[in-house]
Amino acid sequence: MAGGALRAWLVSLILVGNLFSISIEEAVESALRNNLQLGVKRLEVDIKGSERRESFGNLLPQINLEASYNIARKQSFTFSLPAPPGPVPAPEPQEFVFLKETFTKFTLQASQTIFDLSSIRRYRISRLAEEVQELIYEEERNRLRYRVREAYIRALKAKAALEMLKKQLSMAESHLRDVESMYEEGLVPLIDVLRTRVRVHEIKEKIASAEGGLFKALEYLSYLTGMEVRDLEEVDDREDVPDEETLLNRMKERPLLRFMRMNLELAKRGRELAGSYFYPQAVLSAFYQRTEESDLFPKDRFMITFALRWNLFSGMRRFAGLEKARLLEKKAGRELTDLERKLRLELRNTLEDVRTAIKRVELARAQLETAREQLKVVESRFREGLATSTDVLSAQSFLVSAERSLKMSKYDLILLNYKLREVAGYE
Repeated sequence: MAGGALRAWLVSLILVGNLFSISIEEAVESALRNNLQLGVKRLEVDIKGSERRESFGNLLPQINLEASYNIARKQSFTFSLPAPPGPVPAPEPQEFVFLKETFTKFTLQASQTIFDLSSIRRYRISRLAEEVQELIYEEERNRLRYRVREAYIRALKAKAALEMLKKQLSMAESHLRDVESMYEEGLVPLIDVLRTRVRVHEIKEKIASAEGGLFKALEYLSYLTGMEVRDLEEVDDREDVPDEETLLNRMKERPLLRFMRMNLELAKRGRELAGSYFYPQAVLSAFYQRTEESDLFPKDRFMITFALRWNLFSGMRRFAGLEKARLLEKKAGRELTDLERKLRLELRNTLEDVRTAIKRVELARAQLETAREQLKVVESRFREGLATSTDVLSAQSFLVSAERSLKMSKYDLILLNYKLREVAGYE
């Protein structure tokens, strides 16, 4: 009975642990779903869509209905006809009312812009601006992927550093037990025991600091992913690195570059919009009105109007706006060229960093083999009385340092491969 309860407890513990353990790609997908900053960028795309629909509404007919109840001062005049000859009495005076004291009025107005080049170009700009905002959102997703992967690798490095220190502590404690046993037998001096104890204490202090570093790394990863992360999975470090030409071709479709190219197109459209204010506008309008204000005039009125509007002079405002639009277009072109050069430089530098990291991994492997051989030799010499306890501790420290160096070099290489993805803008 007790054994069954223990097994059930262990299974539940494993399941709970798995709930907080995610792979690096699961972390990326979680961040893409839950990250609030990315959600803000998505809302900005939706806002641009609303602005586009609002701009399109300016091209459609405008229809207004007005119903009013009016109170005014009565306006009228009295007219008396001359008396006819004979005994016929004179007719009574007649009152003619131009404006009643109270009356109702209903007005229906409709207008349609037949030609307004500025409105048409503003709508085209709004469509382009929505596409630009969509590319900004895609670029933010690209950056978030790298930020999550970077945070994940840093957390893995913190975890590996902690594991290396625990391994070093286990080796130091084992050596301490051997030294204490040999001291009791009178084979080593007390100073060797004391030095070993000091080293054990130093390693424990480093472990406490490493645990804090791992906690902070996991907390930041949890913030990015929007979920609680308490354990990590190892990352496969075997990945083929595309050649420079392939990466450069892929980089041309990076959302950031496409955004800058479209931003240049947006600046061109802005210049065209500034020039459209020099053109006339043609408007067709109509209205229908029914009013009870007077009995002398028809109660129903309607009118259809075709108007041509042309702003012939408005100071130098339009000319200054056109010049500003031309300068903005020139600025956007230079920014695009500068960005292309910067990204090309960043890509080549990252590729060189990858090549250097590969060499560092190979050197770290060779160093690790040397450290293992050295520890075997030193431990053998110590048992023979030809080496001191300090020599053993130094050899152990060198071995752990070599293992840590290899582990960190591999993680650096993995992170640089992810950096290549971000720079080239591909998955």
